[in-house]
Amino acid sequence: MIKSSVVPIQTIQQLIEQSPSHRILVVGDVMLDEYLWCQVSRISPEAPVPVCAVSSTTHVLGGAANVAANILALGSVPILVGVVGDDQGAEKLLKLAESKKINTSGLLTVVKRPTSVKTRIVAHHQHVVRVDHETCEEIAMADQNRVFDAVKSEIGTAKALVLSDYSKGVLTGELTQRLIKLAVENKVPVLVDPKGDDPHKYKGATTMTPNFSEFQIFAKTKFSDEAKIAAFGQKLIQELGLQALLVTRSEKGMSLLSASEKHDIPTRAVAVYDITGAGDTVLAAFAVAIADGLNYLTAAQFANYAAGVVVAKVGTATTTLAEIAQVLDHA
Repeated sequence: MIKSSVVPIQTIQQLIEQSPSHRILVVGDVMLDEYLWCQVSRISPEAPVPVCAVSSTTHVLGGAANVAANILALGSVPILVGVVGDDQGAEKLLKLAESKKINTSGLLTVVKRPTSVKTRIVAHHQHVVRVDHETCEEIAMADQNRVFDAVKSEIGTAKALVLSDYSKGVLTGELTQRLIKLAVENKVPVLVDPKGDDPHKYKGATTMTPNFSEFQIFAKTKFSDEAKIAAFGQKLIQELGLQALLVTRSEKGMSLLSASEKHDIPTRAVAVYDITGAGDTVLAAFAVAIADGLNYLTAAQFANYAAGVVVAKVGTATTTLAEIAQVLDHA
């Protein structure tokens, strides 16, 4: 059954007004997002490319660290676990996380492995190019064990486990399954932002939040028919033992699938300036709502409003309960 669904605004407002702070574990590929803000006034004589004169540089938490920053901004307590290198990227990332009062004890140093740094050159608010410094090699078994032990030491007080997978080598297939089983044993819901072409890597999780492109990669086909989207989503739910599947669909909003229903949720974005990190915001908001005990449809609506706020900002960004409340007041 396919439904176009809207949860009463009052229900979401109640979440914002009454939600307590929860401890939420975030595990995955942490990154540092670097922005070089530039002015362009001429073309290079060396090649037909613009000469970007850097006016300022900013750093923002990215990847799993951005999920943690969003959870913090939404009033809960992120417990961030991942790996960084022994380099300047790690120093900047750790300093930034600590300035936001995010506990960095779960960020484990792996010598000779570079910290993932994504440098974006932005000229007159136009994203010109991105330069990535990173490796996608899987972390060694010894480091997988360190990550697992860090999660195991915190799982008893967590209300949710979030796996933020960017295919950078931290969430290996084996480690992912160990973490999911650990959470299930402790009755902690597992929310996954997946990557890659094998959804079975996340078997046993509670829910996943793929974007539509990732969803089609799982299906190995492109969809134009809503009934076929629902059918494949429900097949995936059954095969993986999920309770729900939240597919983000850009201008079409989101589709929340259960074993028997598909709820289409229209976008709440008023203006779209930058979608960077929007998936992180969806995952964080969805996790905060589920940790609070809300049903999946209400949690998805809350995440939808949160994403609508973030895409109206330039660069990797977060949103707050106050900003979402302001949007609801005008809805």
